Amino acid sequence: MAAYNTLFYNHIHRPDSALMIISEFRQYIGTIKNERYYALALRKAGAFYHRLNFYDKALELYIRSAEVFDRIGDKEGLANCYNNMGNSYTSKGELTNDKLNFERAIEYHNKAISLRLAIGDSAQLKNSFNNIGLCYLAKGDYEVALDYFQKAFRLYMSTDKDANGIDMISLNLGDTYLEMGKKYRKAEYFGKALEYFMGRLKAYQSFSSNERKATALARVGEIYMETGDFARAEEYLMKSYTMALELKNQGSISESAQYLSRLYEQKGDYGKSLRFLKEFNAAKDSLLNLKNRSNVEQMQALFESSKKDREIEKRNEEIRLKNAEVSRQRVVIFSAIGGLALLVGIALLLYNRNAIRKKANAELTAAYSKIELKNRQITDSINYAKRIQEAILPPAGQVRKRLDGFFVFFRPRDIVSGDFYWFTSHKGKIIIAVADCTGHGVPGALMSMIGNTMLNEIVNQKDVLDPGSILTRLNSGVIDALHQHQGDLLTQDDGMDIALCVMDETQKNSEEQEVLFASANLSLYLVEQGKVKEVRGDINSIGGSMSSREHRFSVSRLSVRKGTALFMSTDGFYDQFGGDNDTKYLTTNFEKLIARVDMGGEPAAQLEKEFDSWKGGGKQIDDVLVAGFRV
Repeated sequence: MAAYNTLFYNHIHRPDSALMIISEFRQYIGTIKNERYYALALRKAGAFYHRLNFYDKALELYIRSAEVFDRIGDKEGLANCYNNMGNSYTSKGELTNDKLNFERAIEYHNKAISLRLAIGDSAQLKNSFNNIGLCYLAKGDYEVALDYFQKAFRLYMSTDKDANGIDMISLNLGDTYLEMGKKYRKAEYFGKALEYFMGRLKAYQSFSSNERKATALARVGEIYMETGDFARAEEYLMKSYTMALELKNQGSISESAQYLSRLYEQKGDYGKSLRFLKEFNAAKDSLLNLKNRSNVEQMQALFESSKKDREIEKRNEEIRLKNAEVSRQRVVIFSAIGGLALLVGIALLLYNRNAIRKKANAELTAAYSKIELKNRQITDSINYAKRIQEAILPPAGQVRKRLDGFFVFFRPRDIVSGDFYWFTSHKGKIIIAVADCTGHGVPGALMSMIGNTMLNEIVNQKDVLDPGSILTRLNSGVIDALHQHQGDLLTQDDGMDIALCVMDETQKNSEEQEVLFASANLSLYLVEQGKVKEVRGDINSIGGSMSSREHRFSVSRLSVRKGTALFMSTDGFYDQFGGDNDTKYLTTNFEKLIARVDMGGEPAAQLEKEFDSWKGGGKQIDDVLVAGFRV
């Protein structure tokens, strides 16, 4: 186990290699006979997945490990599993900003605390107190968080005087008091926060620079800024910023630059405020790009790992089947020869043949079971990829706050989808897009990740707000990223069709609103008083070997009256076969359908009912995505 641990962490920055090491480790786990050692190995495998940010896979293994520890009565091992499960839910909460995950984390940390109190495990109890305190801090329950951090602090001070632990819990206490000070605007809370952070800076005097020291300096600067001491705030924030630059830590640079921008704005020095605002945005964009690349790389590594497992299993199965066939042929030959022997010899030969057949059948049964297991593992991997993809899609409830009556009917043909929708509100503009990537399943999903990442970069980072310019840049970006060249038949042909609308937030309550529309081979449908108008864009797709990098997408300026419904759809709905004659649904029927959709009811449910009725028992042929809203 120690060797796999070293090997994994040596390859931690290469997800494809790390996943292959986990795969080998899980095969090794299957050979372990000792139940406690088996449970420990399962928990270690879960920790590997957690380290790669595959939190659901980690939880699956933690649960299996906990079941074994519970069965053998190992309370310490069970408490450790509960702690790991709590940390996984905390990480999911930080990723999704969903408080439900923090609630689940608290549930498991409480289980760990109960077990550790029962067995007197004070060494690990302090860590559990700290972990559950972080959950309450993330939820904004500062008083509860403070209580748990103080319990942890007392244990860190009374047990082994763990310097690293005292440092960590002191920073957490400082963060909690700082948040309480900002919430309640009480000087005593700012004073306590300053006490903890100043104590940390005193402890860091022997260090020239490190990430925690930069954080503590930034926090002290923030406290002085919140309390109106701008001179001291500037002093500490500049020290933090300088140290962050020295460390090349984008997170620390982003934090200190943001505070300095706010400080200079309050002081009326708008030149410096703008300078540090740009520094903050640059560092934030760097972190965002790194995160997006990491998501795509992890998804690709997961897919490639599963694909290699399937290819290896297929080759092994072909070899086993061929050997089984050779064995059967030998049995036939031996049986023919045995027919010339005495009845006793025939009986012995028949017995031998039966034994060989049973063995071959047993081998085939075992091979089939392994194939089933491998298929389940591949499906689990793709299901996790689905969760990554769903986490990137904007929540419908969030979009509905900006677009009246917004809904989406989204049904992937396979587990993951090549269709996606994208939304942002940026610099006074509301932008909504629906896209259909080449292919479906995992290849289509990978293209959707690329499209999502590039749209974020073009709009939110580079401030491109004209719909034609957005698609023009998206087109050239896809061509460059996938190394596509026009007319080169050897170039892969991946790309996407997309429809995109841009609206001005200041016109939201106007009787008539201007909608800017651009598209690559998809249409926009306007529905007013039961009448449908189709607005078409360019016939060119985004990317692909036949696309031109120089193409400029056109823009339609539409004057839309208040109450008009807008629909954008990929081709999956109206290309679906079904009905009495097993024909395509077609756009004519689709227009009739959206003309009678009740936007005040549940539009997605109405579309789903019609789609299922038309498809009947037939197979869904493509990903389906329809989105709509009212101006």
